[in-house]
Amino acid sequence: MSTPLGPAGWHPDPLGRYEYRYFNGHEWTADVSVRGERFVDPAGVEATATTPPKSGHGLATAAFVIGLVSLLGAWIPFVFVLAAAGAITSIALGVAALKKPQPGFAIAGIVLSIAALLTCIAGFAFTRLVVREVEAYLQPGPHTPTITTCKIVDGAMSFAGTLRNDDSVVHDYTVVIEYVVAGSTKGTDDIIVKTLAPNEVTPLTSNAIVIASGNATCKLSVYGPTPFGVPQKSLGTP
Repeated sequence: MSTPLGPAGWHPDPLGRYEYRYFNGHEWTADVSVRGERFVDPAGVEATATTPPKSGHGLATAAFVIGLVSLLGAWIPFVFVLAAAGAITSIALGVAALKKPQPGFAIAGIVLSIAALLTCIAGFAFTRLVVREVEAYLQPGPHTPTITTCKIVDGAMSFAGTLRNDDSVVHDYTVVIEYVVAGSTKGTDDIIVKTLAPNEVTPLTSNAIVIASGNATCKLSVYGPTPFGVPQKSLGTP
């Protein structure tokens, strides 16, 4: 049995005499079609017997796959930009593949891509929300932290201090305390401050077991509320 030269099926007539001509996998046949009606070409197909057809399924398949991937990523913050570009590419490929026989995958790819572009609106909204949350965390507003106590007593770190809201609006804060002994961080603690009013001062206290001795240093880092309520440790802050 000889190796097939190309995909069997109906393909655009390479002679241009009819709309479609049937290729059996090895050679063109006399079976032709115009607007869905089948005929037999009496002139034969000798001129095209050695020219296998090019498959039109590649464009349709690419349109479907790219459209599907674009839809899956369209809602993800920042990724929606790539998804939108992929959806536009998929639509272009799908439109080109519509001219080929059996355009089912092409149509599916176009539909998926349109859905992806609509979903990109949600991706854009999520991106704006993420940016606002991160900005609020990294830019907590004017404030003044103070340290009044930082010492080790019997292996336990004792910290006390205050935090003042120097802004004209209410703020939430996340205060990260880093316990340093002999130049090495021995532990950390988080203090969540809710709805601190303008010019209001709130006390800060913390105790931690550090299993160390010597002179202690406390370092304070003040942030805004953690994005989406994610625990401070999950954000990679010491």
